[in-house]
Amino acid sequence: MIYIIFFIIFIFIFFSFKYINILFQKELFNNYKLNYNIPKIIHQTAPKNKIKWHPIWNKCHKTWLKFFPIPEYKHIMWYDEDLDSFVKNEFPFFYNNTYKNYDKNIKKIDSARYLILYKYGGIYADMDYMCFKNFYNILPKNKISISESPYKENEEIQNALMISPPNNSFWLEVIKLAEKRKHSNNILYSTGPRLLSDVYLQKKKKVNVLPSLLFNPHNRKKEFNNTNLYTKHIGTVSWGK
Repeated sequence: MIYIIFFIIFIFIFFSFKYINILFQKELFNNYKLNYNIPKIIHQTAPKNKIKWHPIWNKCHKTWLKFFPIPEYKHIMWYDEDLDSFVKNEFPFFYNNTYKNYDKNIKKIDSARYLILYKYGGIYADMDYMCFKNFYNILPKNKISISESPYKENEEIQNALMISPPNNSFWLEVIKLAEKRKHSNNILYSTGPRLLSDVYLQKKKKVNVLPSLLFNPHNRKKEFNNTNLYTKHIGTVSWGK
């Protein structure tokens, strides 16, 4: 009889620990998923002096506020001074060896946006990107999403609309390549869409490409005026000035 009692106690303890272990693993898994979700943050960069803003920028900016409303979404406007402090404090090696030596401001802005997405995650959109509806719930939550380029003769993807969970190693690969190309005079190649596309071609499984027909239509084709768009890139090209 006593052996039966011990056996029952053993079975009870065994399955109790097993159940607790299952709950513990489930909690770890849930935390893992939460850590890799896309934060509800909209990042944009612009000069602090609004006199330098293109007239369309403010109109585009208001569309993001409309469809990604506060307080559900946090909106961060990064000015040049903010970017410099951020890179200097968070990524001092890159700042000292590459960032501060860039000959054009756009190279700093390009590289800083990659580092912002690595550090904080969220949605980055250029100031001349117009939003027509919220697309957060259709994004894969544990993966980078980047808009497809409609100009395939130049690049595969563009860095004007990028979405990411924090701490994704893809951005570190982008920065490593940017360091190798820091002496190039070609902006697109050194920090822009061609740089991003070259890393993407090596790491395709890490990136969800947002179709250009819905997120980035060609500005000289009829698709540019479609009514079912999520976003479109107006393309003020003020970065080249």
